[in-house]
Amino acid sequence: MNRVLKNLIYAGLFLVPFIPFVVAESLLFPFITGKAFLYRVLVEIVFALWLSLAIRNPEYRPRASWVLKSVAVFMLVVLVADIFALDSYKAFWSNYERMEGFIALAHHFALFLVLISVFKTKEIWNKFFAVNVGASAIMAFYSFLQLAGKITINQGGFRVDGTFGNSAYLGIYMVFNIFLAAMLFFQPRSKSQKYLIGLTALVDIVVLYFTATRGAVLGLLGGAFIAFVYMAIKANRGEVIRKAALAFVSVLVVGSGIFWSVRNTSFVKDNMVLQRFGSISFDEIKNQGRYFVWPMAIEGFKENPILGWGQEGFSSVFNKNYDPRMYGQEPWFDRTHNIILDWTVNAGALGIISYLLMFVALLYSLRRSSDASKEEKGLLYGLLFAYLFYNLFIFDQIGSYIMFFTILSYAHYLFVKSLPLNQGLTTNIFWDKLNSVGMRPISDSLIVILSIVALYFVNYVPWQQNKQIIDALKVSNSQTVVDAKIFTKPLQDYHMGTAEALEHVPNSALNAINNAQSSPEFRQEVFDAVDAAFMNHLESFPFSVRHRLFYAMFLSRFGLYDKSIPELDEAIKFSPRKQSLYIERGSELLQSGKTEEAVADFKKAYELETSYDEARFTYALGAILVRDTILADELLKNFPHDKLVNDDRYVSVLYQLGKYNEAALVISERIEKNPTNTQNYLTLAGMYLQAGRRPEAILEIQKVIEIDPTFKEKGEYFISEIRAGRNP
Repeated sequence: MNRVLKNLIYAGLFLVPFIPFVVAESLLFPFITGKAFLYRVLVEIVFALWLSLAIRNPEYRPRASWVLKSVAVFMLVVLVADIFALDSYKAFWSNYERMEGFIALAHHFALFLVLISVFKTKEIWNKFFAVNVGASAIMAFYSFLQLAGKITINQGGFRVDGTFGNSAYLGIYMVFNIFLAAMLFFQPRSKSQKYLIGLTALVDIVVLYFTATRGAVLGLLGGAFIAFVYMAIKANRGEVIRKAALAFVSVLVVGSGIFWSVRNTSFVKDNMVLQRFGSISFDEIKNQGRYFVWPMAIEGFKENPILGWGQEGFSSVFNKNYDPRMYGQEPWFDRTHNIILDWTVNAGALGIISYLLMFVALLYSLRRSSDASKEEKGLLYGLLFAYLFYNLFIFDQIGSYIMFFTILSYAHYLFVKSLPLNQGLTTNIFWDKLNSVGMRPISDSLIVILSIVALYFVNYVPWQQNKQIIDALKVSNSQTVVDAKIFTKPLQDYHMGTAEALEHVPNSALNAINNAQSSPEFRQEVFDAVDAAFMNHLESFPFSVRHRLFYAMFLSRFGLYDKSIPELDEAIKFSPRKQSLYIERGSELLQSGKTEEAVADFKKAYELETSYDEARFTYALGAILVRDTILADELLKNFPHDKLVNDDRYVSVLYQLGKYNEAALVISERIEKNPTNTQNYLTLAGMYLQAGRRPEAILEIQKVIEIDPTFKEKGEYFISEIRAGRNP
């Protein structure tokens, strides 16, 4: 029985390196959710098998180490932080876009426990690393196909992303495997094996280069520098390794210096990848979201310094401390793009201390290990630097988490391997009681029951909801009336994906409601379901600015401004400096006939950051509506004329004020630049009709018939109506 359990555990663990290849096209966020669901199922099964094995056989119970203790402390701190989080539900479950939260960390911890308990020899660790490196070779081949244009680069552009859907994620994956390949290279093995490992490392480096991920590449270079310096210092004088290490250090230093000296040449600037690295400067970061987000994180830490806001809590910090200068950046940041700040916000001072303690324990374990060679130690030191440096500019995801917890597990192995057999053993009283004759059937039954519960609630339920969201999105533009349950199902019961369902399903539902074939009963059922789901969510999470905005926009589509505007009022309380909220509220106030209040909102949005063109434009439109031509002219001075002409809101304001001739001039300009757009001719005809210029309206309709003969019957009907003195 023990051998069967052990073999099944090994089989499961050796499947983990292939998780990065999973892309679930049928799910929302296919590059994240597919990997995460399969990984969780795999870990839950392996963990259950390990528990059963550990109860039966003391050999497979974890031994104590500083690494194990540090990881356990980190997990405990994060657990407490998540329990007391502003949004504890999201802190535990996260969402489909990230698939993290405490649930994800618990699975990584479970993987860690299994690895440190069953991988007890250098041989098995080398095989496991070899499988990881082999998997990276397959990923490299896939990436080369992307470079060759045979497979689409998922995020677009020139930066390969493999099956991760994000070049940065692929970059750190390659960094880990490059160092693992180097570690395997220094193990005793045949020349042919060394050549194969070296070739794999080389192609991984090439793929890393074409990800153009600066944090990963610079992390690799810095990590390699540390590794080679360590080898050069620790190797015996005259050794081949020492000389090779010194040579590599020299190449890194000289090569970096040469590149920096030629960074402004056409050779670098004309190469898209090299140009990214040549443009690195302190000034460049001022144009990135990090420049604005990092100070927000510090403010968030000041407010909750001990345990932070819980995982996924940065969204609230971002909204509360939003910097209006970010109008050109992403509207909703949920990460600080800095691992130190992320854990500082997520779990406060205790969180970041416990996080860094894992690195300290890892380094201590490597230093104390007598089983690791100097080359292996140097490479692991370098890998840790590369990983941490990379994470100073981005954040973890399932691929990097798996690799990091694998390295933690290996550091634990290296440490306990150096201990006497009787040192570091965990207490066996609890285990032995479970292994007693009377308890073993009970413990086995509990393991099976808990595993089924975990598989169902942690995986099946959120997977089903994800599929339901996709089903709702698929019928978004369908001309066939569909069953209302397609839209109501994802919103009925509150699960992990309900918050994201509220972001995606309402727009699809609106299209179905607006379908001419849909019945009044169908429309009411769908509206009621969406409306109730929004209200339930906001009752539980009143600080959700994003969902208040979406709810307000949903209500406004039905003209329910008496309900939508108060939602925006609440949203502004939680994010008082976000221009988009004022612009949306101003637009809805305008639609409800409260022009003066609308203009006040447009003014507020503009004054928050006067360089924001959209805020300036909406304020100018408000000024035109209240007939403040001096203010409007001042605001529109130097405003791009083409943008003004092509914005339907400008034409709408002119129409609303009865300035039909002015509106006609604007539409005429559009026609000059795009003479084949029939809608512009029809709009111009409408303006002429309103201005009493009926013959000119007929001419415009005749032009439409010339461009599009299929419009002849309808066009001739319009013309006959106009000639009869009616407005069709």
